[in-house]
Order: sequence, then structure tokens, then C-alpha cells
Amino acid sequence: MKALPRRRTTGLTALALTAGLVLSGCSASDPEPEPTSGLPEDYVSVQWVEREVRVHTLDRMFTEGDSTEVVENTGAARDHLLDWGVVSEEGDGYAVQLDKGSWDDDIHLAKVDGALGAAMNQNEVAWCGEAVSGKDFVDVYMDEYEDSFDTQDEYTASVVDYVDCGTGAP
Repeated sequence: MKALPRRRTTGLTALALTAGLVLSGCSASDPEPEPTSGLPEDYVSVQWVEREVRVHTLDRMFTEGDSTEVVENTGAARDHLLDWGVVSEEGDGYAVQLDKGSWDDDIHLAKVDGALGAAMNQNEVAWCGEAVSGKDFVDVYMDEYEDSFDTQDEYTASVVDYVDCGTGAP
């Protein structure tokens, strides 16, 4: 049986992809926008809510424990959090930048979410009773309150209450 000749389409495929990105006004390194087509202007995505819970939980981890230890436990993801301005060195430790406007403009939110997820996986929440992983702490909130509020401000108030050992209820 005669083998079919190999086709060299890799370069053409890359060229076509690049041309498509240029025509659409995007680049291969642009962050992926959260989908908004057909959604109300005040829509709050599940990703935004989970990011909010993780950021506030990480901030409380820094307050309750040794921020250096929390950052070290995060592993390689710590570099991403530092590079993107989500976490910054402050004095002898670290601080979480709750103002997302101060984060790097070229940030890729899916990668931030992954780095925050790593921080939750590797650190515990012990200030509200029995110690649980940060991941479990965030999951409990998401299971209870996903799709419960209409605005980012309502979610933030709920998250702050929850992270401070409240119920998170409105």
C-alpha cells in the first residue's frame, strides 16, 4: 500500500488563524472576554463570583495566618499572582489587591482563576471553626449562592459576610 504524501498545512493554518485574529481586532495573546452576547448589561458571571470568593478568602488567609507561608504553599501559581498584581509584596509579607482595577491590564482571567484555585487547593480556612481546604470553603459558598444575587455589589457584600464567618445570606 502506497503512503500518502505528507501535507504541509501547519504554516498555512497558522497564517489563516493570524489573519482571522487581525481582521477581528484580536491577537493570540489577548485575554478572552467573558461572553456578553445577548446578556443583560448587569449580568454577573459564575466565574466572576467564584473569583470574588477566592480573592476575599485569600485576603483573609493572609490576615489570619502568615502570608508568606500561604504564598509559598501556592507553589508555581504564586508567580502568576505576583506578576499580574493580584498579590503584592508588602513589608515582611504579602497583600491581596482587592481592587481589580490595580491588576495588570494584560491579565488573562482564566489563568488568574487557575492560580487562585491553586492557592485555595493548597491552603486552609481555619478561622470559622473546623479547618477545611480553601477549595471546599469556596465550593460551599458557590453551591449555596450561585445565581442568588443580581449585582456585583450584592455578591461582594455576601462574600465579605461569608468570609467573615457569616452566612452570606442577604
